[in-house]
Parts: sequence; structure tokens; C-alpha cells
Amino acid sequence: MNLRNGVLSVLLLSGLASTGRADRPLACRIDALDAKQRARHQLLSERLKEAVVERVALPQGYALTLDLARLPRDAAGLPFCVVEVAEWVDLESKCCPFLDFGIEVRGEGGVVKLRLTGPQGVREFLEDELALIGPKPDGGRH
Repeated sequence: MNLRNGVLSVLLLSGLASTGRADRPLACRIDALDAKQRARHQLLSERLKEAVVERVALPQGYALTLDLARLPRDAAGLPFCVVEVAEWVDLESKCCPFLDFGIEVRGEGGVVKLRLTGPQGVREFLEDELALIGPKPDGGRH
């Protein structure tokens, strides 16, 4: 099993096992990633931010629509795909274990929907802390 398939399999299985508990604290684990993982997470975050074409506020988070075709190919000439989205989710879930994630893919080459939800207060946390959400129209965080 290669890395891409392994990350996707882990993500899909972990998404099914979500506890949905409301008592999870909104506490980041800044020690959860080593230097190499942090660098990869930063790169993937930058790419995903470029791919966001729509942000929809949900009662307990956000739903993002990603157009991966907007992103450059990697060093091997391969297009950015849902596997990299899953890899970002895997890394982000280690830092922010209180977040719940959902990935929806519509057809080959279609858009990808990324849902980030969690316990009470997570939407405000995402607005303040997550670069993917983007700036507010007034110049602050969205």
C-alpha cells in the first residue's frame, strides 16, 4: 500500500468512527507534529487555501468547496487530488483532535467539499485560527 492509499484509508475509516461528543475541549496540540510534518501541513494548507472557491458557515463549523484544478502539479507532474486533502485532514486532526472532518467528492475531476465541524465554539475557533476560512470582508479573519 502506498502512502496516498494508506492516508486515504485511515481518513475514511477514522471519519466513520467520529464520537460526536460535545465535551471535547477546543485545545490545539502544538506538539502533535514533528518538524517534517509541520512543514508538510503548512504546504498543504497553503495549497488548499488557494483551492477554496466557496465557504459556507454551518451552525458548528464550515463547509468549504475546493476546486483542485486551480492548483499546480507536484514535482512528479501529478495533479493535486483528494488524497492530499485527506493527508491535510490527517495532519490537522492530530493538531486539533476536537475537529470532525468530512470529505465529499463529486465525480472525476469534480469539486471536493471539505466539512470542518465540532463542539460548541468551534466555528468561532475556525474563524480565528484556521487560514483556510480566509479573511473577513472587514479585513479581519472570516
